[in-house]
Amino acid sequence: MEIFKRILLGASLGINIGLLSAVSFSYAYQLPNLIVSGPTFTGHFHRPLTALVCSIVLWGLMGILFALSGTIFQNDRLSITRRTIEHFSLTYGGFTILAILAGWFPLSLPWLAFYTFIYLLIYLIIWFISMAQAKKLVHELNKKLQ
Repeated sequence: MEIFKRILLGASLGINIGLLSAVSFSYAYQLPNLIVSGPTFTGHFHRPLTALVCSIVLWGLMGILFALSGTIFQNDRLSITRRTIEHFSLTYGGFTILAILAGWFPLSLPWLAFYTFIYLLIYLIIWFISMAQAKKLVHELNKKLQ
């Protein structure tokens, strides 16, 4: 039941974030209609509605990926380093494939290198914040035990 809840929540969040991003970019670029992705992606479809449906599916899969990947950190048998490497590998690999399918960047080495740099930078920032919070929690718990 817990996995099912994660899937539903992840899909909902992914779709909402994707839709809000599409609306924001469409307004920012002063477009007359909602554009769900770049022209390369939308050009694959005969109808804008089909592009929207495919985008919704991709956004939902992105949300599910991140929602389920968090369960890696619940495995206490693995070291935090191992869990981090597995989580990074899963999210980077899965999200990269979905982002390419969504037409967010072309499949070329310069774009992939730039994307990888940005992804790694964001991941490291989140990781450092999470580690600082965990360290603070451990310090507070140790303080209470003394």
